[in-house]
Amino acid sequence: QWDHPALVNQYRGWDGATADHNFNWWDPYNQSPLVPNDTYGHGTHTMGTMVGDDGGTNQIGVAPGAQWFACDGFDDATQNGYTVELLECAEFILAPWDLTGANADPDMRPDVVNNSWGGGQAQWWYNQAIYAWRAAGIFPVFSAGNAGPSCETAGDPGDMANIMSVGATD
Repeated sequence: QWDHPALVNQYRGWDGATADHNFNWWDPYNQSPLVPNDTYGHGTHTMGTMVGDDGGTNQIGVAPGAQWFACDGFDDATQNGYTVELLECAEFILAPWDLTGANADPDMRPDVVNNSWGGGQAQWWYNQAIYAWRAAGIFPVFSAGNAGPSCETAGDPGDMANIMSVGATD
């Protein structure tokens, strides 16, 4: 929810009065092509953990002062992320484009990318996106996808060597 009180002021497309989603939002599924959408709330929750700050006492984000933009890597109907669309999001992160899919601008790429992509192991196609990001100076952070409680339950890309991974414990 891009306009959530704890997120709106950190959204790169918000100037305090109006929103411009060009270069700040992409939906490869074309389910919400003009405005950031989060059907199941996971992206809003994750973004809050990263940059959440309502300007008052609710400063929950671990990256104060950071801005965010997003690409919807998961299908609203199935809640799955598919290779083609995830790669499209990876390209958007590397060089964001406008809402028509044109005018890619690598100068608008982030310094850090954080997301919850994942599923299974030996998903080697993630490496190509990660190598491109690293070459462009983007630091990738993924959820570990750890299913626990035993060892070796992290999933790709969270278990890859060239990224930072974040996991959960209880």
